[in-house]
Amino acid sequence: MKSTLNSKDYVAFARKFVKETVDTMDIKELRDFVINALHEDFQEVYDDLGQRGALDDMLSWDEDVFLEVAEDFDLEFEGIE
Repeated sequence: MKSTLNSKDYVAFARKFVKETVDTMDIKELRDFVINALHEDFQEVYDDLGQRGALDDMLSWDEDVFLEVAEDFDLEFEGIE
């Protein structure tokens, strides 16, 4: 058995692993995974670019939800109509 793959085979292996793993997850597991992944991604952006960068990233994901949540926090965001 090999212990390493060439780049092309690694990409194929990784894609198949992800697909097979996701196919075995139920909806709660998928939601929990996405929630945690988004939190981590937004935190990384916050660490690199600050709050404005994180808010810009959230806005790019879903402007409607962003604006709805922003109202709950009395947040005004420049550049959005």
